[in-house]
Amino acid sequence: MSGLPRISVVTPSFNQGAFIRETIESVLAQGYPDVEHIVVDGMSSDETCAILAGYPHLRVVRERDSGQAEAINKGFRLATGGVFCFLNSDDTFLPGALERVAREIDPARGRHIVMGRCRFIDEKSRYGGIEHPSHFESFARVLKIWKGHTIPQPAVFFTRQVWEECGPLDPALKYHLDYDLFCRFARRYPFHFVDQAMATYRLHAESKTVAWSEAERLEDSIRLSRRYWGSRLRPLYWELALSLAWHRLDRLGRANRQYLRGVELERNRRPLRGLARKTVAGVLAPELIFYASVFPLLKRLFKSAADGLIERLAGGVPPQTAAYLERDLLWDDGWAGPRLALERESGAGRQKLVLTGTAHPDYMSGPLWLTVRVDGAEIGRVEVGANGFFSREIILPRSLEPGPHKLEIHANRYVVYHRVLRNGDYRPLSWLPAGAEGIAFRSAE
Repeated sequence: MSGLPRISVVTPSFNQGAFIRETIESVLAQGYPDVEHIVVDGMSSDETCAILAGYPHLRVVRERDSGQAEAINKGFRLATGGVFCFLNSDDTFLPGALERVAREIDPARGRHIVMGRCRFIDEKSRYGGIEHPSHFESFARVLKIWKGHTIPQPAVFFTRQVWEECGPLDPALKYHLDYDLFCRFARRYPFHFVDQAMATYRLHAESKTVAWSEAERLEDSIRLSRRYWGSRLRPLYWELALSLAWHRLDRLGRANRQYLRGVELERNRRPLRGLARKTVAGVLAPELIFYASVFPLLKRLFKSAADGLIERLAGGVPPQTAAYLERDLLWDDGWAGPRLALERESGAGRQKLVLTGTAHPDYMSGPLWLTVRVDGAEIGRVEVGANGFFSREIILPRSLEPGPHKLEIHANRYVVYHRVLRNGDYRPLSWLPAGAEGIAFRSAE
């Protein structure tokens, strides 16, 4: 590992004693030979001071400051490394992150900034299978924050040159100071993406991300984005202004609401009024009508040709969807994604697994199959062939003992309903189990 650059990690700290030990240990666990960890503590009054004292390798600055930005700026003024990053006192690195960064960052090849993937964890360090959307296209795309911010701060690493040219953080900002900094980074440098989970971002009751509503966070970020639009004489300014105006028009959202109201009216035997609502939706967003009504018909008529069409129209997996692909829990509304893990109790005697629910394979790019594993061993798979309700059975091995078992259900396909209804729902959804009894062991005798 000789020849690797020194990496300076700056951790701003204030009353995060419940989490900071895990942050420090995650840096130590990297096993990286030349890492400098600087902790700038704003005179915490909890157990932070005692915890820091137990790590003599740390470079600790303890003095009052005006907030996170000032603390990070202090740390980078002291940093001696060639590669910088800042890791908040409730976040962590994942194994192998620093070595991978050291091998990927390379100014000679234009790689001044490296960005990896980042997992969300809770206050008990549990990973629920959801990642921060991680993607970089261009400076203009970073400024279009209303389309979804996709730069995960704990997994961003940059050269000293980048900081010296684009820093420091704005101490007047309390929120979104990292977004403001990354706008400046993106104005001069591209972000090199590495497909590896490098860090975790902790969501808990005291975190700033949780404290604000989504609408408040967006409006504050738009205000910061405007700092970098430049002159009204530049095409970029008008590209951004028109994109924001289009966003505020909420064309797709209004069309979706009209369409769903039309569906509801048709179900209530008011077809003319339902058709009128759908017509309004079609005027606002013709693509919604195509996906919701025309495409399922094409799929039934032409099958494989329609499957190829949806793949081309989809244009790959959006980062908002990729962030959910590792989730293996049911969503709050009961839907299951392509991976599902849960525990079920089997009784005595010959047993079968009954899967009951709803799916929409007409919106998928091929047939939907559910593959089932019990305690790690595959026991069978079933096909869901048509839209709507289904019920399938798999006979379990005779050797299965009564009691609790780990059950895994893997779906080979999923639908992203934003593509169908333009409703902002980017989750990869495969099927909707019919409540608690939708996945159940039952007697086969």
